[in-house]
Amino acid sequence: MIYYRVALRSEHSSSWQWRSCTLTSVSSVFDALNAYTSVPRAALRVFFSSSPMRMDEMLTRANDGLAVNFVAVEQLLQGERLSLVEVRRLELELSGEGDHDCPYTFTLPTNMRQVLAWTKLLARVRSGELVS
Repeated sequence: MIYYRVALRSEHSSSWQWRSCTLTSVSSVFDALNAYTSVPRAALRVFFSSSPMRMDEMLTRANDGLAVNFVAVEQLLQGERLSLVEVRRLELELSGEGDHDCPYTFTLPTNMRQVLAWTKLLARVRSGELVS
C-alpha cells in the first residue's frame, strides 16, 4: 500500500508543514487538495511512502533540503501514478542503505564452473564476438 500526505509551504516560511493526515488513496488526496484551490500549486506537495511512520522523517528531510519522495500537485493532476515497487525503490535509494553508491570491485569466483564461464565470456569479449 502507498501512503500519501499533503504538505504546504507558505509565502512567509521556507519550511513545509503537513496539511493532511496520512491518506491511503489518490482519490482521498484529491479530496484533501480541494481545500487548497486558492493556494498556488507550487506551494503544495504530495509526499508518499510505503510506511506511514516514515512521513515525518521525509518532512524533516525536505525542510533540510535533502531528497525525498514527493510528487508535485501538477503531476498528480495530470494522472501520474506510482507503483509500490517504484516507491520502495525510491525509498531504498534515499535511505543510504545498501551498496548502490559504493564502487564495485570484481573478483573471480572460487567455484571452478563459474571460473570457466567467466573465462569463456572474457575470451568472447576479447575476440570481438561480444561488445563489453
